[in-house]
Amino acid sequence: MTGRIGYTWEAVPGLTFFSQYATGADIAANNIFLLGPTQPLDLTTARTYETGVKHLFWDNRAEWSFSAYDIVRKNVYAAAGGMQLNIAGRQESKGVELAAAVRPIDPLRLWGNIAYVDARYADYNFVGGSFSGNTPPNVPRIVANAGASWRFFTPWPVELGITGRHVGDRYNTDANVVTMKAYTVADVYAFVDIPKTVFNAVDQVRLTFRVRNITDKRYAIWGDPFYPDQILLGAPRTYEISAAFKW
Repeated sequence: MTGRIGYTWEAVPGLTFFSQYATGADIAANNIFLLGPTQPLDLTTARTYETGVKHLFWDNRAEWSFSAYDIVRKNVYAAAGGMQLNIAGRQESKGVELAAAVRPIDPLRLWGNIAYVDARYADYNFVGGSFSGNTPPNVPRIVANAGASWRFFTPWPVELGITGRHVGDRYNTDANVVTMKAYTVADVYAFVDIPKTVFNAVDQVRLTFRVRNITDKRYAIWGDPFYPDQILLGAPRTYEISAAFKW
C-alpha cells in the first residue's frame, strides 16, 4: 500500500509554503534475468519527505523558490560488473534546491537554479566487500542551470538567449573508484514567432535555431556500471533547426 499526503498554504499573497509525505513501491531490477538463482525479486519501497516555499513578488516580475527533501529507498537493486545485480539494503538521499527568475525590464529575463544532493548507500554488504557509505553511480552533488534572454517586440517577435548547465563530479560505479569530472556546457538559441496573418490555418508558428555545446566541450555524460571501463561522451557542438505549429 502506498500513498501521498501534503498541503499548500498561502501565508500572504504570493508567498506559499508546501510540504508532502509520500510512499512508493516498484520493481527496481531493470532486468530480472540478471538476478542469481538465490536472489529474491522483491519490491523496492521508498518514502519521501519534502518541504519548501515559493515567493512571487514585484508585480509578478520576480519569483524564487526553495525546497528540501529526504528520500529513503529500501531493497535497492544495483548494477554490478559482469552483468549482475547486487542488492543494497538502503539508498538515502538528502538535498536542497534554490531557483529564481526575474524580469527587470520587459525584454530581459534572467533565471537560474542550483541543487545539492547527498546520496549514500547503507547496509550494502555482499560476499567479498561492502559499498555502505558510497555514492550511487552517475549522481552529482551539485547541478546548476542559468540563462538569460532578450525579446525584440517587433512585428515578427524575435528572442535571443543563452543557457548554461554545470554538473559536478560523479562516480562510474558503486565502488567509487573512477571519477567522471565535472563539466559546464552552454547553448545559445534564437527564435522568431511568425504572425498568424502569414499562416491563417494555425494559431502560432515558431522557428528556432539552436547551437548546443557551443564551446564543443568534451566531457563524460554517463557511466554504465555494467561496463566500468567505458563511458558515454556528451554530444559535441550540435546545430539544430526546428519549427513548431500550434492550432
